[in-house]
Amino acid sequence: MDATATILAVSSPPGRSARGLVRISGRDAFALMRLRLDPCPPDEGVPRTIIPTRLQFGVGDLPVLVLTAPGPATATGEDIVELQAPGNPHLLARIIDGLIEVGTGAGLDVRLAEPGEFTARAFFNGRCSLTEAEGVAATIAACSDAQLQAASMLRTGRLGTMAMELSESIAGMLSLVEAGVDFTDEEDVVAITPEALLERLAPVRERVGEVLERSIGMEMLQALPHVVLCGPPNAGKSTLFNALLGSNRAVVSASPGTTRDVLREPLDLSGGIGPPQEVMLVDLAGLDAMDPSPLNHHMQAAAHEAIEHADLLLVCHEAGSSPGTIEDERALQLQTKCELSEVGDEPGVLSVSAQRGDGMDSLRVAIRSRLEDRHALLEANAMALQPRHEAELREAWEGLGEVQALVEPARARRALENPELVASSLRRSLDATASLAGVLTPDDILGRIFSSFCIGK
Repeated sequence: MDATATILAVSSPPGRSARGLVRISGRDAFALMRLRLDPCPPDEGVPRTIIPTRLQFGVGDLPVLVLTAPGPATATGEDIVELQAPGNPHLLARIIDGLIEVGTGAGLDVRLAEPGEFTARAFFNGRCSLTEAEGVAATIAACSDAQLQAASMLRTGRLGTMAMELSESIAGMLSLVEAGVDFTDEEDVVAITPEALLERLAPVRERVGEVLERSIGMEMLQALPHVVLCGPPNAGKSTLFNALLGSNRAVVSASPGTTRDVLREPLDLSGGIGPPQEVMLVDLAGLDAMDPSPLNHHMQAAAHEAIEHADLLLVCHEAGSSPGTIEDERALQLQTKCELSEVGDEPGVLSVSAQRGDGMDSLRVAIRSRLEDRHALLEANAMALQPRHEAELREAWEGLGEVQALVEPARARRALENPELVASSLRRSLDATASLAGVLTPDDILGRIFSSFCIGK
């Protein structure tokens, strides 16, 4: 990743919008701006400037808003220019191509940004920590409230701050132990006693253990339990799907076979109380093996594949009709459309009316109960850890455990035995926490993290 070139990219979300954003960062950002803007905003000595201006564009001028921010007190630590233009993707792409063409023609070192390069420059220029950068990537990839909550903790630096505090504590202990090694020939000099070292060690190791015990793996938040609505055509599955979500996500019709694709949407069952309890709600085509058409064959194949991977099956049948024939330990039998006919009690069957809302609260409770052991809840004081984070914390935990095992037998003595071994184990823990905070980071880890970003971030 060449850090000397000036980079630019579309930094607004994909799709059409009222406004789109083109971001430019690097030492030639202001020079590139002066080639195409009239009037041109000031860039020297002005912390942040926003002005309306015009971008010379093809055969005419395009009205834009321009923000300029001189480095190093910017998001990337470099000079930044941001252009706000009408949010047409094709127009934004043409602006990018035109700026690169005119900049290259004027001898400026400008190019399209690589995935994650804006955030990578922020990290390398000391504007964010590694865990905060990972939080940006996690935010981009999040597809549920729980994942957004976990990403926010990373992005706001909670894990990185904790790692830095642990590193400071371990480094303080290590410096005293190594000072003792330097003065082993001086009997009157004791940098730290075994008792004092253990007193400083205990709260640090306890804190690492609490984080490991209370936190969950990020992959657990990504693997939402799948709740699949299944049953014959026109059994009210799509209406129930919309009612649970609180929005018209699926097309509803009295004609059988309206739903053809597999529809998936996250559903929060917490009711806004406590941490999110999310599932992936899935709506399918009605199960109908009698239709020989090629289209129905593909619809049925997709439906059965979704059923195979379900954690819970909501087997729907219309009130007054025969119950479903799906016999599976994952099945919860539902009697739907209860507003249309007399409803009799059926053992083990839950009656609901998506139109009137009858039985909907009971259905949500039943889903939560059936999936109680599958919900990955992110408690207030817990964090979601990437595999790298968990590995570094466990490395630190084990290193501190080695120190405790080495020092405990000599607790009552005046000086440490084998201080070199104690220092080595402390160094192991320090390397782990420093790597977690992004202080000591192998290049291959950096490459994997930033390559997962999208263009413009």
